[in-house]
Amino acid sequence: MNRRIYALCLALVCLLSGCKGVKEDKKGLVIYTSFYAPYDLTKTICGDKAEVYNMVPAGTEPHDWEPTSKDMLSLNSADVVFYNGLGMEGWIDKAKENTKADFVCLSSFIGKEKEDPHIWLSPVNAVKMSEIITDTLSEKDSENASYYKENFEKFKTEALALTEEYKPLIAQKEKKQIVVSHAAYSYLCDDFGLEQLAVEGMSAESEPSPSKMKDIINFVKENDVKYIYYEESVSPKVAEVLSEEAGTELLPLNSFENSEEGKSYTTVMKENLENVLKGL
Repeated sequence: MNRRIYALCLALVCLLSGCKGVKEDKKGLVIYTSFYAPYDLTKTICGDKAEVYNMVPAGTEPHDWEPTSKDMLSLNSADVVFYNGLGMEGWIDKAKENTKADFVCLSSFIGKEKEDPHIWLSPVNAVKMSEIITDTLSEKDSENASYYKENFEKFKTEALALTEEYKPLIAQKEKKQIVVSHAAYSYLCDDFGLEQLAVEGMSAESEPSPSKMKDIINFVKENDVKYIYYEESVSPKVAEVLSEEAGTELLPLNSFENSEEGKSYTTVMKENLENVLKGL
């Protein structure tokens, strides 16, 4: 469907549904987020002062998700849409062209030298993302600015405390390489002086070649690697095969892309760092 036809269809849906764009009966800001990580960070900052809607359903891979016409229509009610950027959301340019929402990129502070879009897996980056959220909400809802800033300072303290706690513990470990099923942890590794060896690429659903599998098995055996990390939210099939061939155990790492609501960022990252420490 070309852009002109898509825009006509969108306009027709608006007309038939009586759409007026922004909700007239809303209380507080209406916020949409592109997937779970921005959603959780936004909820942490705004608390009950805004309505926050996550676009990607729980258990769905954000890399592959595409919005429906209904999803696109819903964005017209948003005061702001927070998204990650760096290619994480392939649909975002289309959404910008066909809706009137204010889109805010949470990776604007990141350079273009890395291909990995999973910036939130660094607690330091998560704080920077939350600061962008805080500044945006404070500008759009100045009456609650002090509330947003108070929540940000609390989150900042908790997130950076993770780095302060685990960085010296990880630094004491002789090994600094972790074998992961999904190449999503480069920013986490940067924070803690680690290096990831990934079985699969940026997409958690990609399949490694036989030669890649052989290389990793050889690395695991030669370096006496005891654990291979798999991503909890996707099939561990490849990691299981690799673990069996190499004689290792499996440990989970949560990419925080599509977690069930209720799991907070700091809780998940503490679990991740405990597993990293165990694996080293």
